[in-house]
Amino acid sequence: MVLRHIAILITAVSSLVLALITGAQAETKIRFTLDWLPGSYHAPFFIALYKGYYKAEGLDVTIDRGKGSGQVVQQLATNVYDIGYPDINVLMEFNAKNPSVAFPEVMIGYEQNPSGLFFLKSSGIKSIKDFEGKTLGPVANDSTYKTLPVFAKLNHLDLSKIKIQYLDPALREALLIKGQVDAITGQYFRSVIDLHGRGVKYEDIGSFMYKDYGLDMYGNGVAVSRSFLKEHPEAVRGFLRATIRGVKDMIHDPETAVEMVAKAEPLLKKDIELERLKLALSCCIATPNVLKNGYGGVDPARLERTITLISEGFGLPRKPTAAELFDGSYLPPEKDRMVK
Repeated sequence: MVLRHIAILITAVSSLVLALITGAQAETKIRFTLDWLPGSYHAPFFIALYKGYYKAEGLDVTIDRGKGSGQVVQQLATNVYDIGYPDINVLMEFNAKNPSVAFPEVMIGYEQNPSGLFFLKSSGIKSIKDFEGKTLGPVANDSTYKTLPVFAKLNHLDLSKIKIQYLDPALREALLIKGQVDAITGQYFRSVIDLHGRGVKYEDIGSFMYKDYGLDMYGNGVAVSRSFLKEHPEAVRGFLRATIRGVKDMIHDPETAVEMVAKAEPLLKKDIELERLKLALSCCIATPNVLKNGYGGVDPARLERTITLISEGFGLPRKPTAAELFDGSYLPPEKDRMVK
């Protein structure tokens, strides 16, 4: 009788161990890359990671820093990563030139694009034409530089009259302050806050935002490699659900959102990152359109207009369709994407 009970106990324990192993094996691994160094505006991903939202969806997610949207797109195309966070306009160029390996974004993060040109007012720059004859400091793979030709064409800016000096992303704002370049390309909430954090007064910072000068573009969004989307559609849906939970937490509690990012990047200055996050939310993430229509989707007509602008501005070999560039079928219902 005792032996029988022992045998039953061993069987039960074995079943439990097997269930735990099977459960662990059932988690889908996702290699995710940001577009840039982690900042507070990336908080939804870190919230979902550290609060267990991804795990609750059966996902084992790793998050790596990026080196620009151009590189992210290449890495997704070659399956170095499964999911990434590139600028949709950079993806547009890639898809137009590589239709056989094209892949979509499945959720928009920046409903308003934060790209722009930034400078110190002491440079004497007052109009867009004033950039001619100046030295511009972009980062080579950065989406803000890749879309500059379209901005230039719309605003009659002759890029051949501008000297280009490529910069390391960590030195971009510092070299502008030192006067080694006259202007930089960047994202609004990155460059303005970084300049201010280095001692520049807000009123001394000048900018020309692309969105205010003819480029009504979406910005970064979640893109998925062709193979991963085909093989793991439910994992993609789970990733988006978990990330949107993170978005809601970020909007309702920015302070905790910054803490989550700081767990991954302990050297971040939390007070500066909180200021940066609030700026990002107001300009580009929790916009009136998002508050009205929910997070993550697109207006097809607006996207079509952008595709036309980018295709003509880049001189693309073909014009991608909105359907191949953005697939909203993996998003939760609209009611579950409302953030307020």
